[in-house]
Amino acid sequence: MEKGAVITSIFTRTRASLAPLAGVTDSVYRRICADFGARPVMTEMVSSDGFVRGHPSDKTRRLLRFHESERPIGFQFFGADPAVMAEAARRAAEIGPDFIDINAGCPMKKVVVKGAGAALLRDLPLLGRIVRSVVEAASPLPVTVKIRSGWDHTSINVVDAARVCADGGAFGVIVHPRPRSQLFGGSADWKVIRVVKEAVGIPVVGSGDVWSALDARRMLDETGADSVMIGRASLGNPWIFRETTALLSGGAVPPAPGMDERLDLALSHLETLASEVNERFAVLNMRKFFGWYSRGMCGGAEFRCRVFTAQTIDEVREVVGEYRGDKHETDGEEESVVSG
Repeated sequence: MEKGAVITSIFTRTRASLAPLAGVTDSVYRRICADFGARPVMTEMVSSDGFVRGHPSDKTRRLLRFHESERPIGFQFFGADPAVMAEAARRAAEIGPDFIDINAGCPMKKVVVKGAGAALLRDLPLLGRIVRSVVEAASPLPVTVKIRSGWDHTSINVVDAARVCADGGAFGVIVHPRPRSQLFGGSADWKVIRVVKEAVGIPVVGSGDVWSALDARRMLDETGADSVMIGRASLGNPWIFRETTALLSGGAVPPAPGMDERLDLALSHLETLASEVNERFAVLNMRKFFGWYSRGMCGGAEFRCRVFTAQTIDEVREVVGEYRGDKHETDGEEESVVSG
């Protein structure tokens, strides 16, 4: 199969993919999003150094555990050493993902100070060497690269970066059209995605400011991208993938979930996480998710305060049960989920 066709069979125009989000897109949440139609899903960003040099029981290896129901799934790695990135790709390929992604877009200081993530946009020759080494080591698995528009507004070099990736053998690029200096503030400049699509012959996935199914369709129409990726808008709102799939497949957008559906999913999420890790970790880790799941709910602030102080699953269930008993959905009482 031709390279472009390989990626467009994974990243399609009728489904949105789940972006890698640190501390969020673990296996349990990826499965939830996949159940709602996310295709493909991606792991949290994984350190190539930690994966290659760490102990087999280290967190970096746990981040790569997945269930078959998550397929297609991509492993995302960051690093600045072509040899280490290649070794990480070789070992990761043995685990059996559907593709490997190189992070050349993370704007966070702890990543860029190591010369990785968006820092690679300041050294395109190094980016090229990393892409070539990972492509060779991962073969025959396809390799994609996630990039930003540049380091800052004075050095927008996304087209050059995309060409370097294509020349290095990447099967596709994922473009977040903000420079590193902008972090996640302001607006994403979707025109950048169109410019990249017109400049390279490999598939281009658009990412950034897709907050609804309508946004996903508009991004495809305005940029010519081959597919769209959703990140922050999915926080506590995996229903966005169901809505996007329906709209991009020619159907109507399903109604937004009500209070009971959101709380049912939050509890199921908590219980699944506890069964796979442990109760203490699940209760603490799920606090942020309950915050996201409950956005827009009447009396949500008080509900969140109580959940955030719960210490056990039974205590969380009690809080949810009391909330259900006290609150009733009425027209205008509950807003739709809005991710930010």
